[in-house]
Parts: sequence; structure tokens; C-alpha cells
Amino acid sequence: MNKKLLLTMGAAAAIAAVSAGGTLALFTDSKSASADFVAGTLCLDSERNDGDTVPGPMFYITAEQGRTTSGAPGLLPTGVWAPGDSHTRTLTVYNGNRPECKTSMDAWLTAVEARLTEGIADQYVALASQLNVVVKTPQGGGPDVVVAEAPLSDFLAGPVTILYPDGDKIPLGYPSNRHMKFEVAFDRDAGNEYQGKTLVVDFVVHAEQQRNNR
Repeated sequence: MNKKLLLTMGAAAAIAAVSAGGTLALFTDSKSASADFVAGTLCLDSERNDGDTVPGPMFYITAEQGRTTSGAPGLLPTGVWAPGDSHTRTLTVYNGNRPECKTSMDAWLTAVEARLTEGIADQYVALASQLNVVVKTPQGGGPDVVVAEAPLSDFLAGPVTILYPDGDKIPLGYPSNRHMKFEVAFDRDAGNEYQGKTLVVDFVVHAEQQRNNR
């Protein structure tokens, strides 16, 4: 079996321009992924954080848009976005420390990509070029550091590698979790052509097992 098989753990994102040049950005939990290996099983899942540690969107304008799967309103609405606005939310990635997700080995987090969400009409892909995404996570016991930065359009084009500034891989031990901060900024020079447009994507974090992986 290919021990370099990439696994995916998703966070859906919905981004739609509204109002006077504002933008709506929604990042929600998605399904976990798992696969059996010769040496055991690797299983990752995730949830939003920053005080909203229940399934539901990470970025949303209104409390109603941020509601949980059970219908409770979101606690951290951003309000309407305008060009130049930036917001940060956290996705917590879990490796084997939740009962519903069994695993038996350490992992590396290797890349982040975005995929157009299926079933959404009138996707305005050009909006992705106006949204800059910065991904951060702690290194060792220190502060958060940037592990990836690019326009959303780059994440849509394919996986963007995530590495520490010194080139080291990002570990996710077993059992443990890792906080991944997503900073999204709407270009301050974005024009009126983005008003009323919709773009909905799924963010996917790729991982691979550590043991016996070259």
C-alpha cells in the first residue's frame, strides 16, 4: 500500500460579496477522512474554535449564518465585510483523540487547498483573486508562525504546501490536536464588480503518516 497516500480533512468555505462592497466568508467543518495502512490507521477530523467549538461556520456575517448543525446561532459574527477588511478564525485539527475517530500513528500536515463546492449555482471564481489567505500554526512551544500565504485563487489551483519558516514539516502527533489559524483579507482595491457575487469553496488540509514514510 502506498504509505504516502494523502488524507483529507475539510473545512468548507462560502464567500459571497454583499451590500456595498462587503464580502461574506463562511468556513465550516466538513467530514473527517481515514484510511488503513500496513502499520495502522490514520484518522483526522476537525472543528471550528475561538469560542465556537461546535460544528458550524468559522467566518460568517450574522449569527444566523453561523448557526450550528443543531440550529443554535453562531457566537462570533464578523458583520458585513468591506474592501480592506480582514478577519481571523481557528480550525482545530484532531488526530485520534476523539472517540469517533480512531488512529494509531503520528502524522505530518503537508498542504492546504480549496475546491469549488458542488451544487452551488453562479460561482464567481474571479472573486478568489481578491481574497488573500494566510495560514498560521504554533512552532514548538512558541507563537504562531506563517506556514502558507497566497490568494484564494492559488489554493483553488491545487494544494499549497504548508511548512514552518525554517522548512520543517508540521507535526500532528497521536493523540493530539493542532490549531490552524486562517486569516482572510479582502483586497482594499476590490471594485464594485464583486458586489452580489457568490463563491463557495471547501478548504482541505492534506496529511500523511510519519512512520515509514519517505
